[in-house]
Amino acid sequence: MNAPPADVAARLTSIETRFVDLWGTMSSLWGINPTMARIHGLLYITGAALTMDEMMSRLGISRGNVSMNLAKLVEWGLVRREHRRGDRKERYASVSDVWEMFTRVAAQRKRREIDPVLTTLRQCRDELSAESLGEQATTAEVKERYRRVDDLLSFLQLMDHLSQQFLESHKSLRAAVEMLSKK
Repeated sequence: MNAPPADVAARLTSIETRFVDLWGTMSSLWGINPTMARIHGLLYITGAALTMDEMMSRLGISRGNVSMNLAKLVEWGLVRREHRRGDRKERYASVSDVWEMFTRVAAQRKRREIDPVLTTLRQCRDELSAESLGEQATTAEVKERYRRVDDLLSFLQLMDHLSQQFLESHKSLRAAVEMLSKK
């Protein structure tokens, strides 16, 4: 592959830096740390499989920081390990399909944030039930709290079910969004 002329290479480096910084800033929207986002941003924007040394050099971060965050990105399914024949260095590449990236991030956020909320709401509802409270469950105050928790739980379970339907396949999510966006 031919290297781009120096002026194009400088422009690509500038754009890469801005993109990686943007990805780091957006990390709070994903619920991840900025370094993890910057590593992913670098791998995504370059479209290349990079070694840890290349990432350390380009991002100015330590080997331990790169290693720890790459492990999380691999666990999330946003980055995959690649091996080249004859090369002992491990390389890492980003998933390139934006729909697939979105669904993987959404699935991780659901697992870390939504699932615990649903579990707690179920516990609250169970603790307000007649089985748990006996005759005390018949008071107006307990009935009202049970109703409120149950309404919220029912709503969130419905939204959870709908999101699961979309997240099971990023292709169905894309088709649904495209259908909804047509005027």
